[in-house]
Amino acid sequence: MTMDISFTQAQVDAAKGVLAQLDGAELAFLGGSLAVGLGHAMSDIDLYVVGDGLPDRELTYQHDGTWVHVNPLPAGKVAELVALATGYRATGMDRSQLAADVKTLNALVRLVTGWRVLASPEWVARLETLSRDTVRKILAARHANVFAAYAEDACGALCSGDLFTAATASQLALDAACEATLAAAGDLYLGPKFLFRRLARTPATAPWRDHLWRLTHRDLDSDGAIRTAVDERLRAGSQLLAWCAVDGWDQPLASLPALRQAGSQGPRRSGYFAPIRFVDGWAMIGPEDGYEVSEQIVRLWRRLDGDPLPDLYAALPGAEPQLAGYSAGEIDTALATLSELGAVEDHQASGVGQPSDTLIARESPRFSCHPKVAPAGAGQPC
Repeated sequence: MTMDISFTQAQVDAAKGVLAQLDGAELAFLGGSLAVGLGHAMSDIDLYVVGDGLPDRELTYQHDGTWVHVNPLPAGKVAELVALATGYRATGMDRSQLAADVKTLNALVRLVTGWRVLASPEWVARLETLSRDTVRKILAARHANVFAAYAEDACGALCSGDLFTAATASQLALDAACEATLAAAGDLYLGPKFLFRRLARTPATAPWRDHLWRLTHRDLDSDGAIRTAVDERLRAGSQLLAWCAVDGWDQPLASLPALRQAGSQGPRRSGYFAPIRFVDGWAMIGPEDGYEVSEQIVRLWRRLDGDPLPDLYAALPGAEPQLAGYSAGEIDTALATLSELGAVEDHQASGVGQPSDTLIARESPRFSCHPKVAPAGAGQPC
């Protein structure tokens, strides 16, 4: 497996030599694939500079035989990037922080992962408010939202008999789930070319790499094979997202559950749903609508691998200590609610359970895939 490749000391020295030729630089950093260890033999040396009097376009300079690509950045643009990542603030109704264009997000990632070469006192103070943890959450939630959109496309395409589109959408959804998981684990990067290299080098995702590779590179030589691939890709992606939302939010994701064969004698989570965290709550977004859920519901949902209910009830307290205090009846009622929403398959409710105040799963316009505004006079979305 390829080892991480970052800037060499000679390359850093060359960048400093080029910087010395530029007048007015106030902030400078090395960024791109080399900055995050993803370089290769042909990787560019990208130096980003901010300041008055700098070139107004990209130029390449040579220093001691090494070419350095200089990218001037407007100070106002960098200030906007810092403001974007001073704190996670996406809500169900306002997801603008997650909807930043790819160019802006790419610039933000390069800024937060860059190797700082020069910074004036003013820029040092300003960059102290830039939060890598916020960028991690933005990317994780954004990719989860992308998964939900592609899962909806896969579902609609299957219903229409368009298997080619369903297969393509399911792969794009799985890619988004992988990106969300890498971000949750602290691997900040944008772009598909290094995806499996990153999965392999990140401790949390490394055990899943081969499985994800097989899901991506499998023969789709029949209608049945396509339908199976769509189902397996989305189930894997939704499980990854559940771990991101629960264990990869307040701190970087350290591990994922061991891979296991799903059972067929109990409830299973639907792969068409994605849990996403906002400042004002947790959402479970599916192909037809989005719902407000609680952390406890997501913890329960992520454990649904087709095991018989008695086995599930017995295993939950050890696997999810936060669910230890719930009765079998409360769990059964929660599963029935999730089943009605379409987020759980193959559950036969007993009808004897009582609802819990904290196992919450209910309609909520603000947590839809596209937030809905309530009609005038109907009160605030809830």
